[in-house]
Order: sequence, then C-alpha cells, then structure tokens
Amino acid sequence: WRSTPPLPAVINKDFGRAVTCAEHFGMCDVDELVSLADKLDDLDGCVYEDGKEMCDKEESDRRDIAETLRMSAELQLRMDYLKKANLFVEDVHKELEMEQVVSSWDEYKDKHGMGLGLW
Repeated sequence: WRSTPPLPAVINKDFGRAVTCAEHFGMCDVDELVSLADKLDDLDGCVYEDGKEMCDKEESDRRDIAETLRMSAELQLRMDYLKKANLFVEDVHKELEMEQVVSSWDEYKDKHGMGLGLW
C-alpha cells in the first residue's frame, strides 16, 4: 500500500518539523504552521506504513497533525488579537485596575484611621 516512493530528505525534514511544531504550541510562527499543514495535506498515500489498515491510519493521523497545525495557527492569531486589539479585554483590565486602586485606597484609609466617613 505504500503508494509513494521514498521521499527526499527535505520532505522528511518537513515531517519532523511538522511533528515538532504540533507537539510544542507557540514554537512555530503562523506562516510556518500553515505551510507545514499544506505540505502534509498535499501528500497522497502512505510514506511509512504498509498494508491497507496501517496505511489508512497513517493518512488519518497525518491529516490530524495538519489540522493540529492549523488550529495552532488560528489560536496564535486569536491570542495576538486578544493581547493587542480586543476592546473587551482592554475594558476589563481598566476596570480591574480601578478596583485595585479603590481597594488600596480603602485599605490605606482603614490602616491610618481615616475611615471616619469624611472621605
């Protein structure tokens, strides 16, 4: 069932990089993740396994790695947006900072006997 000839070393290197990127979130940038996923999807047949059942599993698992790479790319893009441009996140951070200031001021007043209702 091995329907493809042995692959050149550069392609095998891509396989190694694809697995490494899939196993270590954040290690690879979005463009590389998408490129590696596309390379995995472009392959037909099996590279490593013989026999129909094992070949089918290899193909399924290779598609799973490609999907994992795409999901990692999407999550990285979403995290970048969250950190840099998400208005809701910005508003929540401002509110939490204000709550901290108010809480600190209340603690200061209590500690220094300033809680006499004059503030």
